[in-house]
Amino acid sequence: MRAEARWLGKFLGALDPEDLGVVLSVGSGTPTVRNTLQPWIGSSVFDPLAHRGVRVLHHELEPGEGIDVAGDLMDETVISQLRQLGVHTVLCLNVLEHVRDPRALATSLLATVAEGGRVVFTVPRRFPYHPDPLDSMLRPTPDQLQDLLPTSARVEGKGSIRCESLALHWVLKPRRLAVVAKAVRLAMHGTGPATSSQASSLRASSKAIFS
Repeated sequence: MRAEARWLGKFLGALDPEDLGVVLSVGSGTPTVRNTLQPWIGSSVFDPLAHRGVRVLHHELEPGEGIDVAGDLMDETVISQLRQLGVHTVLCLNVLEHVRDPRALATSLLATVAEGGRVVFTVPRRFPYHPDPLDSMLRPTPDQLQDLLPTSARVEGKGSIRCESLALHWVLKPRRLAVVAKAVRLAMHGTGPATSSQASSLRASSKAIFS
């Protein structure tokens, strides 16, 4: 979401490039996603980092255009490779709700950074079902998100980020008609939940925790 990207850009911008070190963005998507479909991600987060000379590694499960690291981040071989690359900051942005074991992923990501490093987690607080490829409907409060992290992690909660309404989000979204068509197809095939409370959610906000 736009407000989330602005918050993250401000937070990262306050850190010295040497302190940021090598940045790993988990589930980053292709350049089309971050620069065209959701251009506020590139302009608010990644472009400023590039201008400051910060190295960013973009991750996805499968190789593709603009992907620097591909693989399962719960695979020890992949984690070992990331340690060798000197990753010091990990961005896990709206990913935990799309995996079957968010606690295991959070634990694995914390293992990628050396002492003094950080992992930034954001998740939806109120947002409709959106499979990519699955949605566990994880919508935690800051305290619930912190409970997903290992007890040994030093954690600071940043609370809720107030974002635009979903109606405005869709209106401003590039290629919104294609997105709506995809949602209709999913609904017709019965792949989404049928509860009216989830379908009527019109306000999105995110929680963020970093360690």
